[in-house]
Amino acid sequence: MQIVAALIEALRLRGVQRVYGVPGDYVLGLFAALQASPIDLICTAGEEGAGFAADAHGRLQGLGVAVVTYGVGALKLLNPVAGAYAERSPLLVISGAPGLRESEEHPLLHHRIRADQTQLRLFREVTVANAVLDSGRTAAQELVRVLEEMRRESRPGYLELPADCLNREIAWPIDLTPPAPAPLAIPEGLRREGERWLAWMRGRQRPLVLGGVELARFRLQPLLRQILEREGWELATSLSGKSLLSENHPQVLGVYEGAMGQPQLRQRVESSDGLLVLGQPLNDLDTGVFTMAVDPAHVLQVDLEGGLRTAGARDENLDPLTLLRIWAEAGAPEPAPLPLAARDPAPAAAFEPAPDQPVGVERLMAAIEAVLPADATVLADPGDALFGAADLHLGEDSHFLASSFWASLGFALPAAVGAWGACPEHQPVVLLGDGALLMCANELATLARYAIPALVIVLDNGGYGTERPILDGPFNDLQPVAHRELALAMGFSAAERVKNEEELWSCLGRWRSDGMTNPTLISVAIPAGAMSAALRRLSTALAQKLASPPPQA
Repeated sequence: MQIVAALIEALRLRGVQRVYGVPGDYVLGLFAALQASPIDLICTAGEEGAGFAADAHGRLQGLGVAVVTYGVGALKLLNPVAGAYAERSPLLVISGAPGLRESEEHPLLHHRIRADQTQLRLFREVTVANAVLDSGRTAAQELVRVLEEMRRESRPGYLELPADCLNREIAWPIDLTPPAPAPLAIPEGLRREGERWLAWMRGRQRPLVLGGVELARFRLQPLLRQILEREGWELATSLSGKSLLSENHPQVLGVYEGAMGQPQLRQRVESSDGLLVLGQPLNDLDTGVFTMAVDPAHVLQVDLEGGLRTAGARDENLDPLTLLRIWAEAGAPEPAPLPLAARDPAPAAAFEPAPDQPVGVERLMAAIEAVLPADATVLADPGDALFGAADLHLGEDSHFLASSFWASLGFALPAAVGAWGACPEHQPVVLLGDGALLMCANELATLARYAIPALVIVLDNGGYGTERPILDGPFNDLQPVAHRELALAMGFSAAERVKNEEELWSCLGRWRSDGMTNPTLISVAIPAGAMSAALRRLSTALAQKLASPPPQA
């Protein structure tokens, strides 16, 4: 077997059906091999778009792949890969590279900077495993090692493939099948410690779980649901953990995000005397810029980096995977909690458009929720598109994807390509601002090229609206763009510009009635100064915090 065949077979055995990339001379041989393989090749408009698409695919299916050329292609991936590392998304970068022989004969090759390992060193900073597949003797072992480390950590990996090494023979017998996960062996002492913390939670008067992104990445939702239903505990999720469990589940309260969130949910979370923060490192955006006001004595925090921590205890071995397994295998509480009545799916809220009324962010989200398919994949870009979308009530089979911690503008539109590639039965609905669109508008062409039935909604407020409350100036303004004409020029068959609620509602109605088989763009004029309720609540809380006198020494 040759190296290129082993690479494709290893991906196929791990369920990869589509990869994303941009061709270039050092990677054309691999593109040709992929084109002839059972794996579909989706060519995006740019390498950063390929990275975001592969990130979204990995979040939904467990492994996403971006294939690019050396230097000018791969270095455009550093931002998406860094975001995937920060948010634990298994994104594999496969970069072509100059051939070994031509590198020896001609050191001054295009796309190369400084030493021939410069690119490899850069990717080592943002990946959990990396390798150069340049030897038939070691390529198979290195390939499997990188893929397995990615699986264990749910973080990105990097493979570099010199152009003249694709067809090198692997001489030794190889097994590219994913190793079966080893059973989780839990020492008896660790089990007793885990059960002690279960007893602590059971002893609280107002226990509550705040679940986060790590639970989704490691597919821990079934264990979490089993324990919640057995114990009778309620669940709030972080912003990055939205749609962790169905939002129709009777024990799911909604999204908690500090001062940004709904006041009643904030009160329930912050008044809990037993708050289990599970699989959610407490970053600034998930805590409403650190406006989370909880008593540390009542918090049990468990995540992958630090294990279990309280105000007075620490156990690095009790990570979410181990703790949930211990609790799932524990006996039921006595007496058993009363079962909660099943919650019927929330009916779509009625939306009555007001004639000639400009569209605010909250009204826009209300209109979207009224027509949102029950199985949509909602992708929201950082800013008010994301903050407003936090309050959307999603259906039973929906997904929600966002760059909610790394917060990279331009994520949602190319991520819709990967979300569709991973789950084509779920229609992508993209929410992004006019500033974000300028950073990724080239990927409109990718949606058109592959007839991806995405609904793209642009919140056009004439600039970087989320930054204006922080510090405004002409640097937050944007050149006006005719979004409708731009989308049509990129190949969209349907695109509209709306300025009031009636026009918005008519466009959404046409979108639903047309069968939603091709990409559609709706550019919504948002009045200057309009913002989501979440951003307004956060701005008020931060203003109050800044106005408060410092504590006396």
